Amino acid sequence: MSNLFEEVHREYTLFRNRDALSPHYIPSHLPYREDEIRLLSQKIAPILSGKKPENIFIYGKTGTGKTAVTKKVLNDLNEYAERKGLPVKGLYINGRMYDSEHKVIMRLVKMLVPSAELMGYSTSSIYDMLMEDVDRRERRLVVALDEIDMVKRVGDLIYRLNRANDELERGSISIIGISNNPLFKDRLDARTKSTLCEVELVFPPYNAEQLRTILKERVEEAFHKGVVEEDAISLAAAYAARNAGDARYALQVMLRAGDIAEEEGAKKVGREHVERARRLVEEDIVYEMISTLPEQHRLLIAALASMIVKGVGVETFGKGKVITSGMLYSNYKRLAQERGITPVSDRWFREYLNELETYGIIEVHVAGKGFRGNTRLIELIPDAKKIVSLMERGVI
Repeated sequence: MSNLFEEVHREYTLFRNRDALSPHYIPSHLPYREDEIRLLSQKIAPILSGKKPENIFIYGKTGTGKTAVTKKVLNDLNEYAERKGLPVKGLYINGRMYDSEHKVIMRLVKMLVPSAELMGYSTSSIYDMLMEDVDRRERRLVVALDEIDMVKRVGDLIYRLNRANDELERGSISIIGISNNPLFKDRLDARTKSTLCEVELVFPPYNAEQLRTILKERVEEAFHKGVVEEDAISLAAAYAARNAGDARYALQVMLRAGDIAEEEGAKKVGREHVERARRLVEEDIVYEMISTLPEQHRLLIAALASMIVKGVGVETFGKGKVITSGMLYSNYKRLAQERGITPVSDRWFREYLNELETYGIIEVHVAGKGFRGNTRLIELIPDAKKIVSLMERGVI
């Protein structure tokens, strides 16, 4: 009897190092982020002299290099500290995976003391273990919290880690917060804000030429020489430039294009593979982005998508039907009540609209002539039918 894998296993003929296109891969060179690398390193450097660096918050849209830059700086920090025998440690935690205060503090202890048995212990007990280890070993920590706005009750976590420095006698903890949302800090309570002495770094989107350079360098690592056509690289970069300058998007498209070409037995990756890959990647991005948003954000998107699919809206001359913020809020409240969820106030509803616009999921326009006051019109960027399909599958 033949083995099942005899049919599905094959040698990759196009890829040389497929991982080079992964979002988790940190290349030795990060084009167009030299200034950000230098500035972040300078802000962290005091830790090497026994001083506590300022907390740092990094903002920028998806795919602008925030994570890659932070990981590279922390990797170099750890390598240098180990070589010099310094009790300095850079730790990276993704808030999407560790999305509560308890999970983050537990992860910190496990990273520092892998043998620690933590199951069944309260958050306060695990925090005490963290403090004891930092103080006893005189550790100086830089904790990078990526997608920090995904952590539930994140204000409590920031407050606790920041105030830890008042209790420590021989160590310190500094925070690097990473978020796509420049309005993130506005949601923190006054108590948490008052403890933060932070530096802010904003990563601008890449333009088409920068994206082409980035993609070309990764393609040279990922594929065998001459496998990817220049037109394919240019097309993937152009699509990414239209998608808010998202380098991660460009890498995903090129990875998918390579897979499609492999499956077809093609000898080169061309424009047609990139075009097909783009459609698949956009579906993946919509699914990933929306399925991981907080509950109230998902409800708001679901309410908007259902209205669009049903053809609900205000009829206008020349624009067809449009959805006003007031109509959306009413439908959002109805949907929340149907699901047994307490709807947020009008003030928080407007805040969430701003955040979803920042994420690139909606666009908000001032209605202007023919509408009362400051009425706003809401436009959904992803395909509404795909969103409704996700609703039916229970994703949102």
